[in-house]
Amino acid sequence: MASLEKSVFINASPEEIDEVSLDAARWPEWYPGVEEAVPDDVFPELGGVVEVVYKAGGSTFNLTFTVIEYQPHQSIAYELEGMITGTSRYHYTPEGDGTWLTSNYDYSLPGGILGKIADKMVVERMNAKNLEDSLGNLKDLVEG
Repeated sequence: MASLEKSVFINASPEEIDEVSLDAARWPEWYPGVEEAVPDDVFPELGGVVEVVYKAGGSTFNLTFTVIEYQPHQSIAYELEGMITGTSRYHYTPEGDGTWLTSNYDYSLPGGILGKIADKMVVERMNAKNLEDSLGNLKDLVEG
């Protein structure tokens, strides 16, 4: 399983960050590789689901993000199912007039040893860049 962690300081409150980050239909605006994100009527509450089409490494992945933890304006965690499995977590740490947003992404690719090799050679670097870029894009959208 690969693990990634990135943080960004956003000059905004957790509530302001939630306005953008928890609007799943806007995920393609700020998360590279997300082509489409369709939430159910429960999202972002516990058990809510977002169906995501994600492109990485020349492949398209249909993923289901299910909310497994949710504390408004503090944190949210998703279980990922589909061609990629794992968890994705976002945690807020207020500081001064802004907020540190930290994302942890733990995932596995299918394909046994060949999947692990492909991940190390291509996908992990792309996912790390996409995660870093996504936090920068979210910062830009929230800060306006």
